Amino acid sequence: MVTISDTSTVQVEIIPSRYLMPETAQRLLNEIYNNGGLQRIMVHGPNLPRAVPYGPGKGIPIEEHRDMIVQIGDQAFELRVKVGRIRLELDNESYIKGLEAACERALPFSFQIKRGKFFHDRMTVSDYAKFGKVEDNRLLGLIDPKAKKDTLAILSDERVTCDKEE
Repeated sequence: MVTISDTSTVQVEIIPSRYLMPETAQRLLNEIYNNGGLQRIMVHGPNLPRAVPYGPGKGIPIEEHRDMIVQIGDQAFELRVKVGRIRLELDNESYIKGLEAACERALPFSFQIKRGKFFHDRMTVSDYAKFGKVEDNRLLGLIDPKAKKDTLAILSDERVTCDKEE
């Protein structure tokens, strides 16, 4: 018998007990990616400024935030946030056990996994303003409406896209 939980996607949020360093974030994202069953993923956290935003050192580049490149599989992209939460949409519930095991392998501290609804399933005004009419619903809700430039990276088997056009 086919049930609703067998055919519908499951949305999950991973909440580590502290912010992740880029190396830990890379290890966790690789474990999640290797688990399989991903529809979409969003890394959530405070922005990392590239220069001192205010005060006497305003405009001076921050050296510690350089080279925050995360490699998932054989593809790399720039990490622009301090990773605090990771939101996922999985194909079905069968991938959750593997996700828990992946988090236990990658995170040396406690974490929580919550189920819920974290992504939009209908287009919002912000989505329309950034993308126009969208045919692929996996892009919905993955943008920051206040961002001055798009920071969306699309992972696929062929390549990673971080452009505004795609």
